[in-house]
Amino acid sequence: MKLIKLLMALFKINSPKYLSITSALCVLVLCLFCQSQQVLANEITIKAAVAEEFKDGLHSQYLNYIAKQLAMKIDITTMPLARRIQEVKKGNADIIVGLDFSEARAAQLIYIYPAYEKLSFRFFTLNDNADEIQSYADLTGKVIGVIRSAKHHAIFEQDNLLNKYELRSLDSCIKMLLHGRIDIFIHYEESTSAMLMALGVSDKITKTTYQPTHSNEHYIAISKKSPLAAKQRQLTAVIEKAIQQQDFIQMRLLYYKNKR
Repeated sequence: MKLIKLLMALFKINSPKYLSITSALCVLVLCLFCQSQQVLANEITIKAAVAEEFKDGLHSQYLNYIAKQLAMKIDITTMPLARRIQEVKKGNADIIVGLDFSEARAAQLIYIYPAYEKLSFRFFTLNDNADEIQSYADLTGKVIGVIRSAKHHAIFEQDNLLNKYELRSLDSCIKMLLHGRIDIFIHYEESTSAMLMALGVSDKITKTTYQPTHSNEHYIAISKKSPLAAKQRQLTAVIEKAIQQQDFIQMRLLYYKNKR
C-alpha cells in the first residue's frame, strides 16, 4: 500500500487524467504480490519420513512423486511409524503416506481423499502345499512369515495362537519359503505377484486355497500445522489424477520387478 501511495503522489493521481494509470499500477502490484507468494510457497521444503528399511522403497517414491506434482522440494528422513505419526501431529513433519484410516487420527490429521491405493492381503505357499490350507483353522501349526510392522485384518492380527515369524521384507519371505524355513507367508497380492515374476519363481509359489477377503486402503495425511494444509484441493487433484492414470500401482509393479 505504501508503494501505491508513493506512485500516486509521483503521478499526481488526484487528477482523473491518471485514474487509468492508477488502476493499472494496482493490478501490477497485486500480480507481483501473488507471484511472490507462489514462489515463496514453492521454496518451502516438504518434511517427511519413512521406515528405515524402506528408505529407498515405495513410500519414498510416492513422496517424491507428490512433491514433484506440487513443484516443491522434499526432505525425507527415517523413523518408526509411531514416531512419524506423532511428528506429523506436532507439525515437525508435513506429510505421511501408507496410513490406514481411523477416526482418532482423522481428528488430529488432515486425510487426503480418496485412498491412493487399495491392496489385498493373500497367503502364499509352495505349489505342492496350496490345498493344505482350506480354511482359517488350517493355519494352526504352520510357520507363517509376516512383514515386521505390517498391519493385517483384525482376526489374524489378534490371533496369538498362530506361529508368526517376523521378517524384514517380501524378498525374505520368498527366500525363507523356498528354503523350507516357513510354511506360508502373507503379503499384498499386487506386490507378491510382480516379485515372483521378477525372481522367476512364479511356477514354484502360489496362493493357498483359503484366502482372507480383507483389503487395506492406504491414505496420505498432512499436518494441520503444515504449509501443505493450504494445498488440500491441489493434493486431492494430484491423488485423483494418479489413480486415474494408475501411477501408484505402476510404481509398485516396477519397484518389485526391479528387485531381482
